[in-house]
Amino acid sequence: MLSCGEEQAKTNDDLKVEYPEELNELDNFEALSLKPYNINALIYVPDATANIGASTAPEIIHEPNDYKWEIKVGQNFHMTIEDWGDENVLKDHLDELENQSVYAIEFLEKEDGFAYYKASLNVKGQEDNNSVGVDHVTYHVVAQHSIEGVNYLFKTNKDGHQKPITDLMAKSVKSVQPISEPS
Repeated sequence: MLSCGEEQAKTNDDLKVEYPEELNELDNFEALSLKPYNINALIYVPDATANIGASTAPEIIHEPNDYKWEIKVGQNFHMTIEDWGDENVLKDHLDELENQSVYAIEFLEKEDGFAYYKASLNVKGQEDNNSVGVDHVTYHVVAQHSIEGVNYLFKTNKDGHQKPITDLMAKSVKSVQPISEPS
């Protein structure tokens, strides 16, 4: 029974969603709609069963009319989305990585629209840098997705993460799917 002004909730009983085979690896993930944030897509992010301290709901931070979004899941999972309009920016991003000198970049996986890399701080001025005591190594992913003609760059935050977290992020950025309206 509905009172005046209330709307009946819409059901998705007739909605059929087909997932690509690679999404079968997303057992510890949950779908997160980006539609309320003006990106007509779904991304899969780790859920509480992923064992990364993600017992809280995903948080999306976005200022209206800004080109950047942040997705946080718990304390450990932090990624960004950047709107680059019609610019094909992934190649430029990868070229910039290869041409900088602060970090040694090792690409662990590189395919069309996606890269997973390790960044190791270059230690200079010491003959034996083993005495530094701390490895300055971070892992990063970046993927470009075109959604409704707009190129979005999905990537780890600038500080990077440890490898287990970045492995999960790789699955997340690869899982991005445009939302298509039922016909």
